[in-house]
Amino acid sequence: MTFTSNFVASSAAPWARNLLAGALVVAATGAQAVPYRLDYTGTFNTTESLNLASASGRTFFSGTTPFTITAFYDDSSPNVLPPAFPFLGFHAYVPTLATIQIGGTTYTIETAATNATAGVTVSIFDRSQIFNTGRYGIGLIANVLSDGAGIVGDFSGASPEFTVNALTPTTFTDYFGVGHGSGPCISGNPPACPHLDTPWVLRDSANAAWNLTLGNYEEDYPALHPGSAATTVGALNTAVITAVPEPATVGLMLAGLAGVGAMVRARRSKTS
Repeated sequence: MTFTSNFVASSAAPWARNLLAGALVVAATGAQAVPYRLDYTGTFNTTESLNLASASGRTFFSGTTPFTITAFYDDSSPNVLPPAFPFLGFHAYVPTLATIQIGGTTYTIETAATNATAGVTVSIFDRSQIFNTGRYGIGLIANVLSDGAGIVGDFSGASPEFTVNALTPTTFTDYFGVGHGSGPCISGNPPACPHLDTPWVLRDSANAAWNLTLGNYEEDYPALHPGSAATTVGALNTAVITAVPEPATVGLMLAGLAGVGAMVRARRSKTS
């Protein structure tokens, strides 16, 4: 990598060197934000459904259905939660891109940036939060201030350990269980309350809209835990946070380098 960059910078004309330098400055500026990628795997059960938004009814999953969520966000984007009780130890970030793979098809998930009611946030809980004190939580939640539709995995450990005020790449360990929710409580308090079904809005490769309607349940793993509200043991969920360039940053860098290469080739063809 270093050798390639040095060769291009030394052999190109001054304007090409300036363009390359500009591209690298943009990349360095983006790097200051520390972009992260969340990869989360889990399963849906038969109380949940995926249907075209135009469908007149719901077709439920016929059995346990695996999914993989990928979401890009960075620690410079605003935490949409107020930094006060009861949200201490809990941050929610609006992702720049969120996708979900179900049955071999990848869909884009609408985010809170464009859909305030059903758009998702990347929601992260450290061990100091009051909801499950002593454990970590990670997942996606829509309409987070109203405890909207979401999936949050519960883990007893993380390697390395972290706090939401000092995020770091980590692998969540000792999976404890997961909570799925279809939308905000209509009355009362969770978990004993009726929920408003507010589906996540997904887009396929043709930009068709789909509704992913979640269920309302908790699953434990690898066994039912004393005092838990869960009634079933579910499949293993996994979660990993890595520090990587966001898709837009990668695209900008590649476009800038491609432009440098094209101009260098054009310059050489004129002088040869």
